[in-house]
Amino acid sequence: MKVTKVCCQGCGASLKVDESIRYVTCNYCDSRLEVIHDETVTHTRRLEKIEETTSLLTKKMRVLELQNTLEHVDREWEKFRQSVSSRSDNGQLVEPNAGVAIAGGVIGFVLAIFGIAMSLRASSPVLGVLIGFVLVAIIFVVRHGYRRAEAFQIQKYRYQTARKSLVQKLDQAVKA
Repeated sequence: MKVTKVCCQGCGASLKVDESIRYVTCNYCDSRLEVIHDETVTHTRRLEKIEETTSLLTKKMRVLELQNTLEHVDREWEKFRQSVSSRSDNGQLVEPNAGVAIAGGVIGFVLAIFGIAMSLRASSPVLGVLIGFVLVAIIFVVRHGYRRAEAFQIQKYRYQTARKSLVQKLDQAVKA
């Protein structure tokens, strides 16, 4: 068996190792070393430094992973938000709102009742029936708008909860 002298990367002490040894602990500074047997030279490398570097890289990868997940969640939310929202006259997004749906329904209902009353006063039952159908249509539109707004609020809550959790995890990963 061939014995080779190597230098400790921790303290510089001279160590004797044979070619079968892969790991060694320095008797002088207790550094854990990996013995590397290349074709032309045998040398050591401190394992603690490798472990520190690996740990640091793992932490950085976790931060990047969380940042990417957060960006993905934000993109998906914005895509959903734009798909269910409408645009105002000045081009801003208007999210579905249950109050607006109900207010529109109340206004439509009042106008339909007024129309029915006017048709009965004018003795035009055909017009009253027509306005009755409009009233039923208004009820369905309001119901649809209310459900859409309710579904939007549920999705918004889920997004905000997921985002908050990711931000907390990201803060913890950065601080670690």
